This record gives sequence, C-alpha cells and structure tokens, in this order.
Amino acid sequence: MRKTIVLAAGLALLAVGTAFANEPYLPRTQKGFDKADANHDGKLALAEFTPLAERRLQKMDGNGDKAVTAAEIEARLQEVLKRRLERTMALMDTNKDGSITQRELDKIATDMFNSADTDKDGDLSMAEAHDFKRGVWRKGYVAQPAPSAGTGN
Repeated sequence: MRKTIVLAAGLALLAVGTAFANEPYLPRTQKGFDKADANHDGKLALAEFTPLAERRLQKMDGNGDKAVTAAEIEARLQEVLKRRLERTMALMDTNKDGSITQRELDKIATDMFNSADTDKDGDLSMAEAHDFKRGVWRKGYVAQPAPSAGTGN
C-alpha cells in the first residue's frame, strides 16, 4: 500500500512539474548544462542562457506576435496536460474502461519496481531508481504500447 501511495504522489508531482516546464529555468542536469554551454567552456554565460528562455517563450506564443498572454500560457499548459493525461491513461488504464483501479495501480507499481530492481535483491538503490527513470522509463517503459484489454482488472 505504501508503494502505491508513493507512486500516486510521484505521478501528481509530474503533473505539477508540467506547469513549471514552460518557465525559463537553469539547466538541472549535466546533459542539459552541456547542451546550453554553446562554447563548451564549462560555464554558462548569459548569452548562452538567453536563447533557452527565448525558445520557451516562443513555444507559448500561439499567434507569433512575440508577446505571451495569460490565455496563451493557459492554452500551452492545457495541451501539455492533455498529452500527459493521455499517456497516463494509456499506461495505467490497462482494461481501457476510463478509470484506474487500485488493482491496475498495484500492477504498474509492481512492474515498475521490478523493472528498476536490476540486481533483483528486492530493494531499490538510488542508482537503480535513477537509472530506471533516465533509461527505461523515459525511453521505453512509457513508450510501450499499453497491454491489451483484459490484462488489467
């Protein structure tokens, strides 16, 4: 039950993270930093950061007038939220009945945990969780087609 609560909380945080994904932010990972560091000097200058912020603004500028209104921000957030909702339902609503039951949540939590537990010791280390999130989860687990009807409930 505890892992179910943790998974549900994690999914909720992902949704909250979506809302902030449209604001300019400094790179959070080494890979993001290296990508922003255009001259590869190991430092991020304002001239390297500004284009990142400008690209984020352009993504929200629905009418291309180089000004972003609250309505444009809301429209962008709604698009992102809709895609996240569709991915979540495709992944977790295994019987495609429009709701995620405790049984479906338990199955996805168990499958996720077991996939991340690469040394199969029954526990997750931070490294295993990190590797799963960066590798399996982002590149394959979510992208997998949802199981066919009848495998969930």
